[in-house]
Amino acid sequence: GQTVEIRETGSADLRNLAHSMNEMQARIAGLLRDQAKSFEAISHDLRTPLARQQLAADLIRDEEIAGLVRGSAEEMETMLQSLQHYLRAQHLTAEPSVIDLAAAVRAMLPQDGRQVRFSGGGAGAVRTFAEPLLLAVQALIDNATRFGDMVEVAIRLVDGWWVIEIHDNGPGIPADHFEDILAPFFRLDEARARDTKGFGLGIPTAHRLLRRFGGNLSFRNAAEGGLVVCVEVPQPTVV
Repeated sequence: GQTVEIRETGSADLRNLAHSMNEMQARIAGLLRDQAKSFEAISHDLRTPLARQQLAADLIRDEEIAGLVRGSAEEMETMLQSLQHYLRAQHLTAEPSVIDLAAAVRAMLPQDGRQVRFSGGGAGAVRTFAEPLLLAVQALIDNATRFGDMVEVAIRLVDGWWVIEIHDNGPGIPADHFEDILAPFFRLDEARARDTKGFGLGIPTAHRLLRRFGGNLSFRNAAEGGLVVCVEVPQPTVV
């Protein structure tokens, strides 16, 4: 998803080639951006009839039917919200800024009594693309708390890169599916699909956000069980 501008220098043939490549990149980026914005607008507009269904459910006397209508509307609302986040990840723009990384990640941890451990690793002021990073990390934390009842979040400095590790004690994911789960709408199995709210777009959304801004996302299964998600924090190039 990154656009790399090619310098239009050198001989006439090289300049023409570089110019054509830049124009092609601009057209493709514009097409993808317009497509994402169009679907995002459609998913937003669909919330109006869903809101009417939720209101109508309160007027249905049969409690069982009212519950079915209300539950279906709420499920579709969650799906649309998940889809909007995924589509927004394809055209979100951001400028580098300095944030307190440890404080920002700590603020995203659930406060509902679930077991969560956090280690800031000494991270303080870090220059990065704050909004894409925090949106990605929030999606991954939400995913971890959905499949595990114990979550550990740690920030480490590895070879000059800040890395955020999110470890849950859930069922984990077979290593041969690590690439598959980056694809939108992929489900490991039907049982998991039925229990997962939305489209299961949390990991693909996080992946797109991180890759677009120079970060990375990787996985490993912990020896003691569960999945470990590793986020390489995007580091803007200093010119």
